[in-house]
Amino acid sequence: MHKYIEKFEDLIRPVSWRSGMVINSPFEYLTSKKKLLMVGHNPGGVPQESNTTIKEDWIRHLDDPSFNALKESWGSYPEKFPGNHPIQLLYKAFLDNTSLTEEDILSTNVYWERTKSTELLKVDARLERSCKEGFLYNLEVHQPDCICFLGHGTVEVAGKWASVNLSRGSSNYPWGNNQKIKFQRMKFNGTGINTFSIPHPSRFGFGNDPERLTSILKALKKNGVT
Repeated sequence: MHKYIEKFEDLIRPVSWRSGMVINSPFEYLTSKKKLLMVGHNPGGVPQESNTTIKEDWIRHLDDPSFNALKESWGSYPEKFPGNHPIQLLYKAFLDNTSLTEEDILSTNVYWERTKSTELLKVDARLERSCKEGFLYNLEVHQPDCICFLGHGTVEVAGKWASVNLSRGSSNYPWGNNQKIKFQRMKFNGTGINTFSIPHPSRFGFGNDPERLTSILKALKKNGVT
């Protein structure tokens, strides 16, 4: 664990005072093997009350290793209803409908800097270098069985960092507008991994539609996570 913390603090340092979040999952579960890596594009306007810097976000996890950002209040969702952001609801659905536990899942983003929308994020050389190295290091340390990318734009970023990025087809996501769940086989630093990307939950969440949730759970199962 100590080596992992030191490595990430070195990566964080060049961008530490920018608004952002690094890892959402509890630090008490870091460095154990994961069944699933959940990867968003970059943090949005969360948490609601305190737009933490990257360094502050890191410290609040260090101060309380059991802290789970996936259970706090995000964005415009009322503080009395923490954990109700669409990404948080997806995380909860994975826990409720599979054998996955909190220890089995690592949640992060390809980019750590916070913006109100992905379109507003300006990726410079420092951010690109730190986040790419952090992403690859998380794969090396946690050896996830599968990656779920939140949004097809997110998998495009990771695809640039991969040595191999092959399409494995798609399945329907019942939202209209021909939304799809896309499957990939990717290789990072010589290690292959099955991945899939879903329409971004912030815009295409499953809500109260059981068919949408079922389609995501089937994608998870197709990648060996049940």
